[in-house]
Parts: sequence; C-alpha cells; structure tokens
Amino acid sequence: MRVIRGLNSRFTFILLILIAFIAYIRYLTDFYIFEDRSLLDALLISLIVVFLAQIINSITGNLILRRVSTAKDRYTLRKTASILITVLALASLFAIWVERTSTLFIAYGIFSAGVAIALQDVLRNIAGGILLVVARPFKAGDRIQVEDSVGDVLDIGSFSTTIMEIREWVDADQYTGRILNIPNSFVLNKTIKNYTRDYSFIWDEARILLIYGSNWKKAEEIALRTAGPIVGEFEDLARRELLLMGQRYFFTTYDVQTKLFMKMQENWIEMRLRYVVEPRKRRAINHLLVSSILEAFEEENDILVGTATSIDLMNPPEKG
Repeated sequence: MRVIRGLNSRFTFILLILIAFIAYIRYLTDFYIFEDRSLLDALLISLIVVFLAQIINSITGNLILRRVSTAKDRYTLRKTASILITVLALASLFAIWVERTSTLFIAYGIFSAGVAIALQDVLRNIAGGILLVVARPFKAGDRIQVEDSVGDVLDIGSFSTTIMEIREWVDADQYTGRILNIPNSFVLNKTIKNYTRDYSFIWDEARILLIYGSNWKKAEEIALRTAGPIVGEFEDLARRELLLMGQRYFFTTYDVQTKLFMKMQENWIEMRLRYVVEPRKRRAINHLLVSSILEAFEEENDILVGTATSIDLMNPPEKG
C-alpha cells in the first residue's frame, strides 16, 4: 500500500511539473514549436484534466476509507468510483482534442478500425468489464462458476476477474490454492452460475446405501430425525430468503424442508437425503450428516449399510 501511495505521489508531482512547464512556455515566453498555438492549450488542459482526475480519485478513496466500515463495501465503492472517474477523464480528453482539430475525426476512424481488428480481444475484455460494473451479475466475495472454472471472486478488474479456485483435484467445494484470472469477455457469451447472489443457499444430497433386507422404514425415520438438528437452522433462513425473493421473482414453491428419497438398485437400496445448506459449508455439513446417520444405524441390528455384492443374499440380517 505504501508503494502504491508513493507511486501516486510521484505521478502527481510529475504532472504538476509538466503543467507548470507548459504554462510557462505558453504564457510567459514567445518560444513554441507548434505552428498552431492552440495545441499547447489543448496539451495544458489535458494535463490539468489528468491531474484533477488523480486528485479526485485520491480524495474519493480516502473518504470511502473513512466513512465505510466494512472491507467488502469499501472495495466495491472504491472500484466503482475509480472506473467512473477514469471514464469521465477519458471522455474529457476526447472532447478536448476533437474540439481542437477537425482532422481528428478521420484519423480517429482509421485508428479505431485498426485497433478494433488488432485488439479485438482486449476491447471485448474492456466491454465485459463495463458490463460487469453496470449489470453486476456477481460481486467480490460471490462464489461463481464459468464453464469449468469454479471459485470465490477476489477481484473484478478492468480486463479480467480473479477468483480463488475450488474443486478440480480436491473433492467437494474446498480451495485448491490456485488463483485464476478469467478474461472479462466471458460475460458476453458465457453462462455465469452464481452460488450466492440473491439466494445464499443451495440444495445438496447425502447418499447412503442399504442392503436388501434392512428395515428401510426405520432407516428413513432415523435419517430424518438425525438430520433435523443439523440442517434445521438452514431451513429457516432459506425459507425467509425465498419469501423475500418472491417479491422479485416468480416462484412455484417455497418448500425447503429436508426430505429423503429412496431408489431400488440391483444390489442395494439407495437413500438420498436432500437438504439446503450454505455453499461454503457444503462439505462439512455433508460429512456431519453422513457420520451422524451411520452412527445411529450402527445401533440398530436390522439396518445394514453397504452393497450386497459380498453378502449371502439367502441369509438376510436378523431383525432385533
């Protein structure tokens, strides 16, 4: 941070020197290298615009740091203010030079055509960055997925978005430690999957296999009774958020109740416990659910977990 402040201070000091130098040549001497004196005026005004943009950006950043308490809000506001100030400064510079020379339109058209062809990927990234600021499909801190890349958003830059990766070779939703930089052009033609925007929960399932002959009705009751204290809090919070979302979106159901579904397979009975959970707690809650249910099943003589591939099907478990 000190290095960045030092660089900004040096840049501001250099701008002041250039402004003073150009002003001295323009107004206090008769020396000039341009036939059209107005070019010096345009250069001087351009330097002043850049200087003012630098000062305004610095003052705005300091005000946000003092007035905004949370780090997440400070980051968002500073990023937005910096982009807006930059866009206004560029628009001012464009207006200054267009006003000063009539041939600039022709030169600008030829230059723009060449740039559009040579730097189309860069321009797409810039357009994507602007769209991210305007539409805000996600923000810093959200968990998103773009094609095969999944992670938590660390930074939204002008050209790329930085995320902390999850999954890949790591099972479930845990960090790999890799930082991914995704070009912002993805927002123009890719599907963005947001795990946390508007709704802070996802549905997950815990899978448990029972051997044929087990008391599946008792197993179902035990599984639901065991899961209640673990995911009950998530159910209440998820239901409240769904009700709030119902004011903006069309929902056909607000059911977030934990449920259990069974399916008959070739050599086992498949139990799937469906529940709501916060995305970042998905693996921990799944582990807690499975381990708690298995512990409860171990106390029952008529419930056996596993597959029947290595079990004598002619000798089903004794009922206690």
